[in-house]
Amino acid sequence: MVSAKDGFVVPEIDRNNCVECGACMKACHRITPRFTYQKPIKTYACWTKNLTDRERSSSGGAFSVIARKIIADGGVIYGASMCEDLKVRHLGVEKAADIVLLQGSKYVQSYLGDSYKQIRKELVNGRKVLFSGTPCQVAGLYNFLHKTYDNLYTIDVVCHGVPSQKAFDAYIDKIGLTGKCKYFNFRFTKGWGFQLSSQLESPKNGNSPKRLISPSKAYYLRAFTSGLMFSETCYSCAYAHPERVSDITLADYWGLGDKFPFTHPTYKGISCLLVNNEKALDLLNNCPDLEYEERLLEEAVEGNHNLSHVSGRPVGRDTYYKDSLNMPVDALSAKYGIQAHLRDYFRLLKQTINSFR
Repeated sequence: MVSAKDGFVVPEIDRNNCVECGACMKACHRITPRFTYQKPIKTYACWTKNLTDRERSSSGGAFSVIARKIIADGGVIYGASMCEDLKVRHLGVEKAADIVLLQGSKYVQSYLGDSYKQIRKELVNGRKVLFSGTPCQVAGLYNFLHKTYDNLYTIDVVCHGVPSQKAFDAYIDKIGLTGKCKYFNFRFTKGWGFQLSSQLESPKNGNSPKRLISPSKAYYLRAFTSGLMFSETCYSCAYAHPERVSDITLADYWGLGDKFPFTHPTYKGISCLLVNNEKALDLLNNCPDLEYEERLLEEAVEGNHNLSHVSGRPVGRDTYYKDSLNMPVDALSAKYGIQAHLRDYFRLLKQTINSFR
């Protein structure tokens, strides 16, 4: 694996050692898929009864409930973690107290390392494994394993696209946080919405106060939602449709209530959960800490753009990466139309008020 254009980590073939066996072609989930797409059998709006988990999560905290169930059964969880060096990597955790390391959204390409190999070892030993990642990471795991395992459970997140670690590193450096924090939040805690903040300690080590990042310096988030930083493969994503590759699909439940009323409070966040097979339904039926209400799949699809569409490639993608390294924040934001607006400050005020409810 090497760092290629714009900092994305990609596989590279060593032509000096290649014997043209074709193994790499068979391993590629795009060229030789070893999975089937599944239409969801149930669509839920859900949230955890555990308020602390709900506040730490991006929306309703459904992932934490499922993860706790797997750990209670002696299993292990693999998911993306913002590490103390502000690098996003996939980690394995086997204690309920460590689930916090995997909670929350990370808008950065996660480095998988040897996690697939670790997962295969655990599966062969008969241990339950829950893997959470983007749809392409789930598909990659299936291709790597070459066979199905009854003790493997997978969760994919509805993905807009992934920026590189290099893009995030450049952002952290530009706003003066390099070496000054050990954790970074992409979402508002104690509420539901987008808000960048930093912490001096990781969530596991204490409850250090979160330092909110002013909307004027939060251009990374606006560049993300504008699609300016994604990997080129994201603009032709093979997984941006309602038929899913994993057992469970999770997302924010945007558009909730548009089809028919939803009477529960939403300001703390609600998860959209797609149950893609009977195996997943059996698992969820054994998660008593999960509150849920069945909804229409059409509502979830209409509310989550990437459940039916790939992210568009803006013209600015051609130059954004280079400019983000060299241009001052104000000039960069103006050139790409990602300046802070008055609505961003009002949104922050609303989220802050909701956090006290």
